[in-house]
Amino acid sequence: MRSRKRAIGSLRLSVLEGSSGRVGALLIHGNSSSKEVFARQFRALESAGLGVVAPDLPGHGESDRSNMPRKTYSFPGYAALLHGLMTRLGYRSYHIVGWSLGGHIGLEMLARYSEVRSLMLTGTPPVRLNPEGVSAGFRWTPSTALAGRWRFSSDDCQRYVRAMMGSNRAVQEHLRAAARTDGNARYWMVRNGMAGVGSDEVETVCTDRRPIAIVQGATDPFVKIEYIDGLNYRNIWKGRPVLLDAGHAPHWQVPATFNRHMREFLNYAG
Repeated sequence: MRSRKRAIGSLRLSVLEGSSGRVGALLIHGNSSSKEVFARQFRALESAGLGVVAPDLPGHGESDRSNMPRKTYSFPGYAALLHGLMTRLGYRSYHIVGWSLGGHIGLEMLARYSEVRSLMLTGTPPVRLNPEGVSAGFRWTPSTALAGRWRFSSDDCQRYVRAMMGSNRAVQEHLRAAARTDGNARYWMVRNGMAGVGSDEVETVCTDRRPIAIVQGATDPFVKIEYIDGLNYRNIWKGRPVLLDAGHAPHWQVPATFNRHMREFLNYAG
């Protein structure tokens, strides 16, 4: 994987790029995280012959912070930038693997762009973008309350990263990613989502014909498992969400199991 800076509009995104393939695999990380959170998936995707693309979202990692935060830090704002990135890299068709916030961006991209071939979600309940819809899919915890906080203290970073990654000991790289995230990215992402800025995610998964997979940690502290299990999906892989013995980040906690499911799904999606 090579790290490069790619200019998309007025922003420069830091992107890890693998060997190019005819079809791309776009990996979208979560809130206050970075592209490196998918380090345990890169080899599995490259060996499948896919062109792997893992960007830092604007305001995260080594990518630029936006000078138009209200517009950029929304599901449609992120979606437009990432679709622009994949187009710039020459992909006419690509799969998406989205974790947490990344899954919500992936749902927005599925609703907007025909070039999206399939979508794999983890840590992402498809919700209607209003307070009632968000409450239906998410559990409210002290860590959940940090998701939209503008300023993170060192204690906030510790609590948020431990909850996100499912570990009592936070990895320093993950802590640094949380600490350097633009506070506007958290604030506006939550505010825009609650205000309905973006597509109806429930409508998308219940009507779209393209393959969707949910490979979900069974002990996720943020996501209501009974909620995601009860949605009337149009074309969900294996007929229902696949539950793993993990928390919010199964791709990090149980990568061998997660990668096996990921490879099987992408082979199924074609």
